[in-house]
Amino acid sequence: MSYRLMVPIALTAALAACQSQPKEEAPSKQAALTPGGVKLNLVKGQTTQAQVQEVFGPPDLVTHKDNQQIWTWDKTTFDWEKRSDYATLILIGQGGDRVRSSSKSTLLIVYFDDKDVVTDYKFNTVKY
Repeated sequence: MSYRLMVPIALTAALAACQSQPKEEAPSKQAALTPGGVKLNLVKGQTTQAQVQEVFGPPDLVTHKDNQQIWTWDKTTFDWEKRSDYATLILIGQGGDRVRSSSKSTLLIVYFDDKDVVTDYKFNTVKY
């Protein structure tokens, strides 16, 4: 095989190898745990416990204080991407894998009155 054919084949293979790994899709219940999802689905004085559970799923923690029921969702997601840079190996003589990772912590606290209606809620998300 001639040198002229080897270079385009090697470059094509190197570029194909640089594609990132596909990310897993989040379940629909976790998709609602966003600032927009919370604002869209929680209305103080109107939204019921049944509606909240339908949108966000069962809470991770249920507590009681001053005749209020308090539901808490505490979710942490991890995202990572692995890239293999074979072009570096072919063109320069070195290669290696690169891994990028990040985490996101989401906390939703919903307060209900004695009629099981939302009285207040708090939402916080941190990405690191």
